Order: sequence, then C-alpha cells, then structure tokens
Amino acid sequence: MKRALINYIVDIPLLILTVLEGVSGLILQFGGRGMSEWRHIHELCGVPMVILFVIHLALHWRWVICVTKNTFGLNKPAQACSIE
Repeated sequence: MKRALINYIVDIPLLILTVLEGVSGLILQFGGRGMSEWRHIHELCGVPMVILFVIHLALHWRWVICVTKNTFGLNKPAQACSIE
C-alpha cells in the first residue's frame, strides 16, 4: 500500500475524532446538565484518537527527528526534511 494512502487512512479518521472530541468537550464545558450523550461521545472518541495519533506520529517520526535536528542546529548544513 502506498504511503500517501496509509496517511489518508490514518489522518482522516484522526481529524474527525479530533473535531468530535473538541466539540463534545466544549459542549460539556458550557452545556450544563443533561449532557450524557455528549459525555459518551467524548469518552468514545478519546481512546481511538490517541491510538491514531500515536500511529500518525510513528509514520512521521523521521520527519520529526529531522525538523528537530534542523531547529537546534544539529544538522550541518540544514537538510530538507520530507515525510516520504
């Protein structure tokens, strides 16, 4: 499977879960009582979101290392970082 397709398979659900987590969190913060459905959505989205985030981070780990090294001047001269 191509790397771009794997990124889409991970990133699109991660985006959806992150938006649901944020929206449900805001509703719970400002909504008051009777929010059991939103609490349930918030709790259901949390674990898969963290799992997908860890997978996303693993898929882009070389890029993270490269950018970190460039930021702190550990690559001389600074090299271009790609996610491929």
